[in-house]
Formats: sequence, C-alpha cells, structure tokens
Amino acid sequence: MVELFGEDYDCWEWFQADKEKILRSLTRKNANERHQAQGQRRYCNYWNRAKAVVPSKIPTDVLQEILNLQPLGMFLYLATEIEPNFFIDQIGANDNIDRVLIYTRILVTLCELELPGFHNDMLSKFAACTPLIEHYEELVRKLCTKSFRTMWTDMNRVDSIISNMQTLLMQAQRADVLDENGMDILFKIWTNLKNNNNPIIEERPICREFLKRLHDLFAVDLDVLSAPNPAAEVYPSLEEVKQWLTQNGEPSFHAAKLTMSYTSTTQYINSQRLFLRQQFLLPFRELVRRLHRKRSLQNMMPLQIALEGVQIKLNDHFSNAHNSKLLFVDILAMQRKSTSNQDVQCEKSLEEALLRLKNGTLLCFTTSYDFNNLILAIVVNTDPKQLRQGYITIAIVRQFDIGNIYGKCLIMFETPVYFEPYQKAYRYLTNSNVINFPMSDYIVHGLTRTKSPAYLNHTQPPKVYESQKFINKLRKMPLNLSQHEAFQRVLNTNFNLIQGPPGTGKTHLSLQLIKTILEHAKFCAPIVVVTYTNDSLDKFLMKLSTFTSSIVRFGSQSRLPEIAKFNYRADTNTHMINPRLKRLYWMVNLEIKEHFQRLQTLYAAFNDTDKAYSDILATQRLIWNAQEKLNCIRMIFQHYLIIKKNVLAMTTTCAARMNFVFRFLKTRIVIFEEAAEILEAHILPCLTPYTEQVILIGDHMQLKPYISYIKGLKSSSQSHSLFERLIRSNFHVNVLNIQYRMRNTFAELLCPLIYQKLMSHDSVYNFPSVRNMRLNLYFLQHQEPETQILDGFLCNEFETKKVAEIVHHLVEVSGYKNKEVVVLTPYTMQVESIKKKLSKNPNLKEVFVTTVDSFQGLEADIIVLSLVRSNTNGNIGFLSEQNRICVAMSRARFGLFIMGNMKILAQKSTTWRDIHIKLKLQNAIGGDFPYKNIK
Repeated sequence: MVELFGEDYDCWEWFQADKEKILRSLTRKNANERHQAQGQRRYCNYWNRAKAVVPSKIPTDVLQEILNLQPLGMFLYLATEIEPNFFIDQIGANDNIDRVLIYTRILVTLCELELPGFHNDMLSKFAACTPLIEHYEELVRKLCTKSFRTMWTDMNRVDSIISNMQTLLMQAQRADVLDENGMDILFKIWTNLKNNNNPIIEERPICREFLKRLHDLFAVDLDVLSAPNPAAEVYPSLEEVKQWLTQNGEPSFHAAKLTMSYTSTTQYINSQRLFLRQQFLLPFRELVRRLHRKRSLQNMMPLQIALEGVQIKLNDHFSNAHNSKLLFVDILAMQRKSTSNQDVQCEKSLEEALLRLKNGTLLCFTTSYDFNNLILAIVVNTDPKQLRQGYITIAIVRQFDIGNIYGKCLIMFETPVYFEPYQKAYRYLTNSNVINFPMSDYIVHGLTRTKSPAYLNHTQPPKVYESQKFINKLRKMPLNLSQHEAFQRVLNTNFNLIQGPPGTGKTHLSLQLIKTILEHAKFCAPIVVVTYTNDSLDKFLMKLSTFTSSIVRFGSQSRLPEIAKFNYRADTNTHMINPRLKRLYWMVNLEIKEHFQRLQTLYAAFNDTDKAYSDILATQRLIWNAQEKLNCIRMIFQHYLIIKKNVLAMTTTCAARMNFVFRFLKTRIVIFEEAAEILEAHILPCLTPYTEQVILIGDHMQLKPYISYIKGLKSSSQSHSLFERLIRSNFHVNVLNIQYRMRNTFAELLCPLIYQKLMSHDSVYNFPSVRNMRLNLYFLQHQEPETQILDGFLCNEFETKKVAEIVHHLVEVSGYKNKEVVVLTPYTMQVESIKKKLSKNPNLKEVFVTTVDSFQGLEADIIVLSLVRSNTNGNIGFLSEQNRICVAMSRARFGLFIMGNMKILAQKSTTWRDIHIKLKLQNAIGGDFPYKNIK
C-alpha cells in the first residue's frame, strides 16, 4: 500500500544492534513456553482434575539479592532475565513473614517507578496474588491485638510494613484491578484497623493515614459519596458523546473553590483530575455538538484538521514493519477509488495543514454525524513524504460500537485540545501515590511556613549559603535590591514564588540561581528547567549555555542552530545503557506484533456479536498498553544518556511524559519559568518524592493558563495556575520591581492599574528614538469595522493596510532590519491576513508576525500592534482581559505603535480607559501615525 519509511528516532540504531541474536533467543524461549503449556494441558486432560504444574519459587536469599539492586536495574532484571515468572505464585499461604516482606518491598520499589505501560501490569499481577493479600490481612489483624508483640521493638519496621501495604493495596484499588475477593480482604483490613485494640499501633501516623483512606473508600459518608469520581481515562466514552448530543444549554462541571488547603491528598488529586478532564472534554463536546447540528466540516480547515471520506488502512507488510508503521489513515481514499492513478498526492494547502499535526494529537473517526460509533486514535508519525501521498500513521486508542475498522468511509477531525500532555498528566495523577505526594505540605495542606532545602545539609561546608565567604560573594553579584532579596530567599527555602513584571530580569535571576547551585551544590544536578513555550526555552538556553555546556534539551528540535547540540538526540554516548533494555525492547515489539496479529484475525472474523466485539476491545487495549511500554523504553534509553548532565530543559508538554525519568535520576531541584501560564495539573508530573526544592518564577498579571473554548471556566479557580493560587492564598512571594526592557512612557501605561510599583532602570531613559517618527508611542484611533471570516475568527482589513504602511515606513524608509520590527495581534486570522499582505513585498515578507499570546516572554525593538476589534455592538472579546492587555503593551523596547477602536475599548474596559487617559496626556493618540517624512 505504501512504502516503509526509515525510522528517525534517537535510539533506533542502538536497538538494531544484536537484533537477530535477541529475536532468535526470544523465539526459542516462547516456543519452549508454548511446549510446556501444551504438555501441562495434556497432563491435566489425562488426569482429569489434576492441577497444572506450579512454577518453582525463587529462593528467599535470591529475593534479598534482587532487593539490593537499584530500582531500574531491578526492573530490567526481573523483566528480562529471571525465571520463573517473578509475579506468579511466588507467595503461598505457608510462607514466612520475612519472605512476604522482602517480596513486598520489591513490589513497592517497582511500583514507585510508575513506569507507563508496565505499572498497571504489575498492579494487576499483584492483585491476582490472593495469598499475598491474605498475608497482609493476617498481619494487620495481629498488629491490632494487644497480645501481638513480636514486631513492637522496631516501630520503624512496623511503619514501613504498613506503608508498603498501603502503597500496593491503594494503588491497585485506584487502578481498578482488585477483584471482589481483593476488595473483601481490603474491607477486612479496614475493619481490623477500625477496631484496633493495640494503642501502640493505633497512634502511629501511618496507621491513622491508612485508616482514613480506607474510611474514605468504604464508609457511608455523604460528603464522600457526593464527591465526583473521576473517570478512568481522560478521553470520552461513546455514551458520553451521545449524551452531549441530547443535552441543552451549558454543561455542568465540578470545580473546586480557590483554596489553599484540601481535606486530603486524595481529594486534591481527584479535583485536579476532574478539572483536567473537563478542560480536555468541554471544547471537544462543543465541537461534536456543532458537527452534529451542522452535519458538515465546512470552515474547519486549515485551522483544524477535519476531513470526510478518509479510510483506515492496514500496512500489508505489518508483520515486518516497525511498530510505528502498522496503521494508516488514507486521507485521499476517495480520490484513489475514483481513479486508476495510485500516485495521487495532496494539494499544497492540505499538505501544509497536515504537516502542522503533532505526534500525540488525538484524531476522532465516525461513520456519521449522529456519532453512532467512534474511533479514537493518536498520530504517531508525520513523515513528510508519507503525508504528501496522503497517509498519516496512527495508533488506535479505543474504538466504540464498531467492529472491523477497515474499508469504511469515515469522517475525521482532530480534538481542539492537544491530547498528549493531558493524557500523560491525567495518567500521572491516576497513578500517584498519595502517601509521599511531593511538596504536599504547601500544595495540598496549605502550609505557608517553608523549610530549608534538605540538600543544604550536604553542601561543603554545610549550609554553604550562610558562610561569610558566600555572603561576601553575594554582594558582588549583578543583582538589584529586589533580585538580591529573592535570590537569597530562594537559596535557603524549599518552595519559592518569584513574581517578575515585564522586563524585570526573571530570566537573569534564574540563570544566576542555576550558576550558583552548580558551583556550590553540584551533587544536586541535574536541575530541571521547565518553560511553557519552545521559544522561551531556546532563549533561556542561549543564555544558560554561556556558563555551562552540560545541558540536555528535550522536546521538539530547536530552531536555533547555536543550541542544537544540546538536543537529547545529539548525544550518542550509549556505553552507560543497561544492555537488558535492548532485550526488553524486542520483547515488547514481539508482544505488540502478537497482539496486532490476533487483532487482524478478530477483525477478519468479526460477526457482529458482543463476544467478538469485546475480544476486539480487549486486544486493542493490550496493544495500546504495549505501545505505552515501548514509549517507556525509549524514555529509559534517554535517561541513561542524560544521567551525568547538569541541566535538563523542556517545555511543559514534554515534561508531562518525563516524570519517571525524574524519578530515576532522583532530581532534587525544579525551576518553572513562566509558571503563571502553566496549569496546576501540568506542574505536578514534574515533581517526585525526591524533589527538595521548587522555584516558580512568573507573573500572574500576564497570561494565565490557556483554557480554550470553555465558557464558565474562565472565572473558575482552577483556571488559575498553582503560582496564582498560592499567591492569592497569602503564600510568600518575592516581587521584582525594576524593569530594564521598555521606555518609561510604555511602563507608565501599566501603572498603577496593573502593577502598583514598577520602576524603570536609568538605562531605559537613554534608549534611542525611533527614526523618522515624531513619537515613540502612538495609538492610531479608527472606527473601521472588523470582519468575521469563520465562527469566532476575526480580522480587520483597514488595520492590515495600516500595518503594511507603517512596516514599510520602518523598514524601507527608516532602515530597520526585519528582525527589529515585530507585528502582534490577538487574532490568528489577522496574523494570516497581515502575513499575506506583507508577503507581496519581498523586503517585508521576513518581518515576524504572530499572536500576542505567542509572544509572551519575548521582546522586540519596535512593536506594531493591531487590536482588530471594531463593531457597532461594543464587543471587544478577550481584549477586555487585563492579562492580555498587559502582555500586548509590554513587548516593545524603543517603539510601540498601536491601532484600534479606542472608543469601544474604553467603553468596555477600565484598563483601556486608563490607558486612553494617559495616551491623551502624552498627545499620543490620533487619526494617523506620526511620520516625520514619507517618501
């Protein structure tokens, strides 16, 4: 059907080495296992009721040796080397307590890794080991009696036992893998703890915590029963989709109040999961309802991929293909069907739209606008050559009410919200261990009194930042007073908030912090740095690279060649990688192929029965889980490459899937740049039980977390970031108050309505004036109407012409370089309109045009700002939001030229009204730009 394209990901060559040898070994092993299984079945049949041979147990002393391994080494050893199967029949009813506890500690070590794809498998196998869970119930029963004294002499050991039991049992319960018998045993444990007759055990904090969690699970408590229970997955079921089509009005949703503390970690996690799912589903819901109502995809392309007449096709060579090339969406299926020419290719506009698809995007397929069925699939590969031919590589996530997926004419559209970070963050929260939830004192329980970072006790000399030598050095650092205060507090505090208004040196402060930590506490490396956007990340790394080259950048390739060498794919040092990882990789590949082969058989034999359909769904889930394992293995591979690096840098999208890498490396310090833009639920996966210091740097007066489409959630507390939630709950924040970026006249527009105190550094008073302009700040007032191109997509043709006019003047008359002038506008369609206009002039087509939101954290010498909104009904949309006004007005250094309808802006917004007054006082508003001379 389509040629196989070469694999381009980072670890391909390493895994290819020794492939044939490993596959031969695995093939022999699988054949032997099948032969033994057949022999056991024959034995059972012959002796009628005889039981199958039970695998031999691993000796207890060997279990102890396994326990002494490093967690990741332990996992790889157990997953690839050990015989018999570690998770089957290793604990029996007659085993002694020492064996039970050693085995339990191994299981807890593995589960605390929370390896995607493998985690639920391990929990399922644990839940199936009834004798082990019965041992727990017996142990709790004995501990809760006065007569049981065997273990009282070592209460730390008792605490460890209860903690380990709680971890395994509660994670299994949350993962919904405990069967009825397992839940019965858990109920008995709760009963024993409730009726505890041993005061020594009863007073242990870990025992009280376990009892509370079990009480929340089993007690008939109205508050607990009324609390919404998050669904297992972030994506919807078909039943939910059908309900959307019958609902009237706005959807109801549960959103926690803005609060500093929660009654329990479980309540906090469930609250975050609910909101995360709602943020993903509500725009999805609105799109489905719109499609159902209009029965058309018209006006959706190219802003969103949406096509009719596509088909899902099997790679005919799937048995030999790589696992990322098993299924394709044929975008041009109908065109191929209507012509004998199989070399049909996408039109240029379609190809460009498809190239914007990210891996991890969720695509939806259905046979009709009534949504009688649904297929959910993620994009796994967007090879340009493949896209040109009209093929997208996908992996099925779930399918609902559809049997054989092939050969059907399908409607396809992408979800409005990018799936991968939401799915990863949701999965992290679902699997989180509430016992040692990171930084829970501040995030969950509302404490405002911070502590010193634990690592300070290990610096040389101890608490090095308190030494006179360091204090003398601190005085010479290039920091102003507010930066100095923030810097000193951060070094000595384990949880920090720093608010930096525009141009106040947030990045400069971050760089000084990293430099100081690496100089005085290098054993804390790697330091994790997380930003919201790729552009901000690249800008940060350019500056960071001036004093350290030990950096790894994760995520999409950098656009800056100067830092391309830091991309994780550039590291080819593979000698540190555990060779067992290679064997596990090919084991999982075979697992996927085996499941996928079975799925094709089920599709071919599908007879529209419930049994056939359930078999397909079960096999589909096995494939999806195995693909998660493959992604996990790639992340383990990367972990080995970065183990000696000083700084790990990434965006929040990438960080959502990196949590278990942070666990492997036991990262102690996490710095969040642009923290006020990051949803709270996307902060959490960056933290681990090993996190000792969190530094949140941002400005909640600029952009908030992006909550698209969702009416009613803008005012919800959970549209705030963790950064803003803590500030509004009176957590201490250091505020930077001296700005170095912009002319004082620009800064004055923001004070005091947005910032109470924002002083300008002396250097800004020496900025050069804009050439051939009488004023450096000007607002061109007009009342020319806006135009609505699509639903909610606006542009203003008058402003497009005026933008082209002033850009021409600045570049071709005044001699500014293209990179010195940036055009900003709040609306995507206006960006496209301006780009199209400027592209007609070869000298202007390189001028950067983008949305205000995309330019957060960045700056330019001259900003031309097109506000677009101008209508008779006084609707200014999100131009009324103070945060967006703040960003738009604070990007320029030397010159700021704005155009818009100030009449309706000032009518609808007190912030614009205040800006209008200040512009009039400066004589900086009128009907045309203040050109000195126009040729």
